[in-house]
Amino acid sequence: MNKFNNVCAAVILATVVVATPAFGEAEFTMQIASGTPSAGNVCNNYLDVWADEVKEKSGGRIDWELHCDGTLAKMGDAVNRVQQGVADVAWDLPAAYGARFEALNVIGVPGLYGDPEPASGALWKTYESGALGEISDVKLLWVQAVVNQSLFMRKGLKSYTELDNAKLALGSQIRAAVIEELGGIPVALKVTEYYQAMAKGTVDGMMTTPAAMFDFGIDEHVTEIFSAPFGGGMSFVVMNNDFYNGLPDDLKAIIDETTGYERSKWASAYLRDDDNANLAALEGVTVIQANSKDLMSLQAGIDAGKALYLNGSPERVAYLDALSTALAVELAK
Repeated sequence: MNKFNNVCAAVILATVVVATPAFGEAEFTMQIASGTPSAGNVCNNYLDVWADEVKEKSGGRIDWELHCDGTLAKMGDAVNRVQQGVADVAWDLPAAYGARFEALNVIGVPGLYGDPEPASGALWKTYESGALGEISDVKLLWVQAVVNQSLFMRKGLKSYTELDNAKLALGSQIRAAVIEELGGIPVALKVTEYYQAMAKGTVDGMMTTPAAMFDFGIDEHVTEIFSAPFGGGMSFVVMNNDFYNGLPDDLKAIIDETTGYERSKWASAYLRDDDNANLAALEGVTVIQANSKDLMSLQAGIDAGKALYLNGSPERVAYLDALSTALAVELAK
């Protein structure tokens, strides 16, 4: 190789070395768990994006391993696994824990919000203010308000304001109250049971979110979707207290910097946009958006769901008032 080529090779090598981040050996490796499918949007472009950001900001001192498909923690038990130290971080559904996260579940009141992004920011601010109590057994990293529940049907109905005994799978007492008021029959199932129920025709449809439908492949059994303000819901991400407390202050600061209010809004915006893109790509499925006349007819069902929530405990009125105030602030920005 001549002198000129040697110089060029040295320049190229130097450029590669500069452009490639040089991480040392990790001091900490986060074991991150999710009960959702590995091909779904929780495990792709979501948890991994945050974990990569933490790794980059820490210069590789915090690394990560992602365990999906319920291999390390199943939905409805992931928080327990984090508390026990089996996982360091986990995604889960607070509604699966009943009264344990009752205050956070205020986000699921029907008719409360349309866009989940400001709703997520409002929920975080409300929690941060102390108005929703404190979660002490794990560290809450961020919340993710989801798109409002819709009706995903095997076959279309003549009317979605009079459900005429249609059997609908769902996983919430609030949703059940809405469905019953509108003349449907609620069938309590776990999200992981929806696919078989739809495939076998055990139910006529389900009330859930687009993300759940796509993550579990249920869209192949859906021919019509009806969207209305039936109420949202949320997921959250939590961290083991001992893992967080065991970090030096500079690494704790990175965790704090990459979580909280902005991460909550980012999480909901990501999910909303992903849902919308997937819905737009559906073929052979009719999507119906409730019009003003529909909304008037649906109001009794929405009110029934709200009343069921508020009647659950005396504290719930205060939870809803605090969140509604925070949401007004977010929407005014």
